Amino acid sequence: MYPSDAGMTPYQILVSGTRNVGDYFKKSDSFGTVEVGKRADLILVDANPLEDITNVAKLSGVMIRGKWLSREDIDKRLAVIEQRYKR
Repeated sequence: MYPSDAGMTPYQILVSGTRNVGDYFKKSDSFGTVEVGKRADLILVDANPLEDITNVAKLSGVMIRGKWLSREDIDKRLAVIEQRYKR
């Protein structure tokens, strides 16, 4: 199922995976939006997801709890995990 099949705009999809999650878990004071004092958990993408939601897959890296992981770092970690499960 593609996101557009759900009848949601790219903006609505992004909100459902960010702000709405903070609201659902009653943690909107610590995550869900980009604001001073909140957790620094972000993804950086190479194209605008508001123009095409599939652009979220064009990942440059992530900021998790204030630590930057490049696409290369992520790929290396995923390769290690994959090798563990192949054994």
